[in-house]
Amino acid sequence: MAKDSDKSLLPLIRLCKKGDRSAQFNLYRRFYRFGMGICLRYASSEEDAREIVNDAFFNIFTKLKQYDEQRTFVSWARKVFIHAAIDYLRKYKSNPSTEELEQVPESEFEPESINWMHADEIAQLIGQLPPQYRAVYNLYEIEGYKHEEIGKLLGISTGTSKSNLARARKKMELIVANYLKHNYPKYER
Repeated sequence: MAKDSDKSLLPLIRLCKKGDRSAQFNLYRRFYRFGMGICLRYASSEEDAREIVNDAFFNIFTKLKQYDEQRTFVSWARKVFIHAAIDYLRKYKSNPSTEELEQVPESEFEPESINWMHADEIAQLIGQLPPQYRAVYNLYEIEGYKHEEIGKLLGISTGTSKSNLARARKKMELIVANYLKHNYPKYER
């Protein structure tokens, strides 16, 4: 069953389904920041994220008739944004360089040190991961997908998904340690 907040969206969604431009603009304004928050985690830049968001809204408006009003709109829209980000990565970032696939050295990072960091800082750090690592990291760690699902979404094997996640975690340790060292010297080991 749809949540109460989704029930208040139903009239707007129904107008969007009929092609009402004003309603579409209102839905776009209402969910733009939500979409950007998701897409920034997958994109290499804010400009790329805006392009993904616009692609996602195109998909939302063209596939809105597929939305089941008994489910939450936010969950459905989240999937559309994620799929748009993955499509973008496939289209523009499909071949990670060999440099991105090399072994990542060990770091002395303490995971607890990021507990106090702001979400924007963490998103910026995740954005430094190579595209394939970033996609797997986001899908597994943030969105809660399983490796089998990630493999299907990204067109990779389950083993590659697991390997990319392990490498993404190691690379994140270095990124975070470097960030803390340069921005918060008192947290250096």
